[in-house]
Amino acid sequence: MIHEFNAPFVFWTKVNNHKKIKDTLVPIIKTISNNDNSTVTVDGSTTTYYHQTYSYFTSDMIDDIILKPIEQMHTEKNLNRPLRFHLDALWWNNYTSGGRTKVHKHQHADWSGIYLLHLEEPNTTTFYSQYGEAPNIGYMNQHKVMDNAVEGDVMIFPSFMQHCADVCTKNRIIVSFDVISEFERTPLVILN
Repeated sequence: MIHEFNAPFVFWTKVNNHKKIKDTLVPIIKTISNNDNSTVTVDGSTTTYYHQTYSYFTSDMIDDIILKPIEQMHTEKNLNRPLRFHLDALWWNNYTSGGRTKVHKHQHADWSGIYLLHLEEPNTTTFYSQYGEAPNIGYMNQHKVMDNAVEGDVMIFPSFMQHCADVCTKNRIIVSFDVISEFERTPLVILN
């Protein structure tokens, strides 16, 4: 007998107000990338992953980039709705020619997302199958290059999904995030 579980998935959708968000954020990100000590360069990508204080992201942007798409995903996928979503982390990466992100996953969240803010070439974000906990069964033999997700889209996926961005030949700017789903829980009771 076999019981099959629902497989991990990648959801993507257009971000509302993309042009306005792009027109606001891209000049700021490019300026900070060149002139700020709150960024680091990793694999040819300037990132704010280690510095998570932003005065230039508005609550409307967070709604359009993260919260509305997460709600849409829960509705379309018919997922159990948590009481609330908690934005756990937010950062951006500015890739120049040769920049990339190695295969990785996010440990501390339920959902992660990648907003394709600015692309000068097709999207190279790649997701891998999740059978890697058993290394002798064809680890990461299934993968999907998300070249059908374009600038202005946000991709949302379970945080444990392995993913990467292949080497860029032109400029690519993304906004990434981690979200925790908060469900009502029965409080822990210890009886003496």
